[in-house]
Amino acid sequence: MDVVFQIIVGIVIAAASSLITVRLSRHQFRSERWWEKKVVAYERVIDAFHHSRKFSSEHFQAALKSRELPKEREEELRKLAGQASDEIKRASDVGSFLLSDEALKILARYEAEVEKLDDCESWYKYLEADLIVTGKYMQEFLVESQRDLKR
Repeated sequence: MDVVFQIIVGIVIAAASSLITVRLSRHQFRSERWWEKKVVAYERVIDAFHHSRKFSSEHFQAALKSRELPKEREEELRKLAGQASDEIKRASDVGSFLLSDEALKILARYEAEVEKLDDCESWYKYLEADLIVTGKYMQEFLVESQRDLKR
């Protein structure tokens, strides 16, 4: 009887430890997957900031040199900037699922400031202001992404 009791106790202990191990493993797996999705969301927005800034940067450099960009490059930059704008708006709309509240506030402030740029009196002033605004909010977003993604 004593041997049977020890076998039953051993089976119960093994089953309990297996159950706990499986639950902890599942929790860790879900947590890691969630973190990976957050990384992708932050990367997409950072890439969008980069492409947006690249548009203004290349046009600004060309304006400083009193030249125009080649037509193909102009079209490519416009396409990338449009996609960047769409990505930032998308992140603002659905980002609460993955992005922190502070990251969403940064995007909202960025979008508000970009809208004000339409009032610039010249193309050159617009490019200069856009570079400053985009650089500022890209940096804020980078800092927030690092803070949020720390484990």
